[in-house]
This record gives sequence, C-alpha cells and structure tokens, in this order.
Amino acid sequence: MENTMEKVKVAYIARASVPSTSTNSIHIAKITEAFAQISPEPVLIVSGGDESMSLLECYGIKDGYGIKRFRMPKKDRLHQILWAKKAVKEAGRLGATCIVTRDPFTAFFGVMKGYETVLDLHGDLAHLCGRFYRMIRWKFFAASPKFHPVFISKGLQDYYLKKYGLPREKSVVLPDACNLDDFEEYAIKEPALSGDSLHIGYFGKALVGKGIELIRRLAELDSDDLFDIYGATQQEAEKETGKAFSGNVVFHGRINNKEVPERMCDMDVLILPNQDKLRNEGEDIGKFTSPLKMFEYMASGRVIVASDLEVLREVIDDSFVYLADAGDENSWMKAINEIKKDRQLAKEKAVKAKEEARKYTWRARAGAMLSLTGQNYDR
Repeated sequence: MENTMEKVKVAYIARASVPSTSTNSIHIAKITEAFAQISPEPVLIVSGGDESMSLLECYGIKDGYGIKRFRMPKKDRLHQILWAKKAVKEAGRLGATCIVTRDPFTAFFGVMKGYETVLDLHGDLAHLCGRFYRMIRWKFFAASPKFHPVFISKGLQDYYLKKYGLPREKSVVLPDACNLDDFEEYAIKEPALSGDSLHIGYFGKALVGKGIELIRRLAELDSDDLFDIYGATQQEAEKETGKAFSGNVVFHGRINNKEVPERMCDMDVLILPNQDKLRNEGEDIGKFTSPLKMFEYMASGRVIVASDLEVLREVIDDSFVYLADAGDENSWMKAINEIKKDRQLAKEKAVKAKEEARKYTWRARAGAMLSLTGQNYDR
C-alpha cells in the first residue's frame, strides 16, 4: 500500500444543494462517493442541501465523505464569484491537492491558487458564467498545465472547439455513469416479457424536451401496454403538454435516487425519448446531454428503447438498444412490437446493455479525472 500522504486528496466543489431531488445533486453525490473509494478523505463543498436527509437515505451512498456547506446570501454573479473564492480557500485549509468542480469560477480560483483543477463541463460556459466566459481564452488560465477540462459528451467538446477554440488535445470526454452495485440486488430478475402487455417505464422530469409529449402520444397509440412515469406528477405532465393523458399512464411522482434501481428493475422496458432540443434552466442542451438515466437503464438489465440521436449514439447503438425516431410515435410503436415479436432477442439486448454499462462506472470516471492531474491514487 502506498503512503497515503503521497496520494491525492480531492475537494469536489459544487455551487449546488446536496442532498436534494435534482439530477445535478445525484451526479455530485455519486462522483464524490467514487472519489471516496480511490482517494483518502475527499470532501464535498456545497452551497446548500437538506441536512435532515442522509446521503444513504437519499442516494444509497455507502462510502461516506465529509460535507462542508457555505450558504450564498444572494445568487447574483458577484456572490457566485465570492462563494467560489471562499470554497477554494476552504479546500486548501482542508489539505486538498486537487479540486474537481462544475463551476468555472471555482476552476479559475483553483488554478490561480496552484491546485490541480478538473472542470467538468455539461453545458456552455457563457450560460454558466455570463460575460466571464472569456476566461476560457485567457492563456494564463486555460493554457495552464493545472487546468483539466472534461466534457460530458463529444458533442459538447466539438462545440467548445468551434465556439471557443479550445484545443481538442487539452480536454477529454467522460460521459455520465452509473453504479452497478446499486442494481445488483434487483437486476438478477429478468424482464418479464411474457404476455401481451408490457410494463414500460420512464424516469425523469415531465418536459417536452425529455419526451413527455411523445410518451403521451405513444400511450394513446399503444393501449395494450402500461406506462409508469417516475419523477413527475400527472398535473405537471398535463401542464407541460397542455393535454390529458390516457388511462394506461400511471404517474408515481418523485422518488429518492436510492429507490430508482428497484423501480427500474420492476419494468419490462425502459424508454429514453429525449428530443433534439432540450431546454434546461434556460439552456438548450439537447446536442450536449449525456443522460444519467441512460446509464442506469443499462445497469438495470431491462430492455431499452431510446431516441435515435447523435449525442446518445456516442454511448449506445442498436446492438443492445432499440432506436426510434425522436419525433414519431409510430417509430416507437414499431420498436415495441419488435420486442413482443422476438422476446429472446430483446432479452439478449438487455443482457448486452448491462455488460456495456461496466464501461461507465462512477469509479472509472473519477479515476480518469484524477489521472489527468498526474497524482497518485489508490486504484
């Protein structure tokens, strides 16, 4: 065993609330757990969170870590900058040698203070920090050997190359991830594809960009199957689409991430109906996104039907997923009929999807980030 004093100590800094019900918070909690598995005593520094909930209760986190919270009195740009500066200072006080963050301001102060800094980018810098996006062109920051940008998808990496001129060799692409252990207890059950009716599950928000309108039209077309929606209420879905849903759609509302593996494995088929345009907090991330639930779907060992989008094809293909036209419910109906027609092939695809998920674990993603910094960690 190496001397732990020589190993990296990670501070993950996120201007976010943890625990909370947001997808962003799930990503933060899971990747920090992965750092806890390979690096001594990582710390998570956040701006808020429900302190009455435990990480185990909310996310099923087993490998614990310390959390430090600095509340932001205001959410304007000045207070975002001041918060980032304070968080980096605290990371240093706690003995961190490496900072990982999704916040550009935090990355800037991390590099300026001499820390190995990984900036995990999921969207456009201009959306994240306004006119301060110019920092990506400041050579003393962007060209620093301490600065390590990571992109959630190749689509986003290409965008930065075209818009900001960030050299491709300066960055790496690391898609989102999953924790296979979370699903182990439930995924041993094969999808029940017998009978004429399938349980079709969707996990996510009731947004048109995430496909809730497509689901509405598909459920009307496919009256034989039952559609279970986790993550949204019927009221939210009908407000978003402006239309009523048929009786074969059952809304279960929000659930804690800890419950997700069991609920997914109760389904026969899981659907990922992302649209080409997907607005998230005012930004169109349709061509950039690497949906967390895509990897969880794969880990569940269920049959998957997904939108045939270029950004999703960075991870999935038709050898283990049924692909359908994102805008055409008839294409989705055809995929469902193919599953019913050849159930053995559908099961084989589900098994392969689960195997493919092994390429995308939180631990592997965390390790890849730390490898960029050139520091030692416990592999």
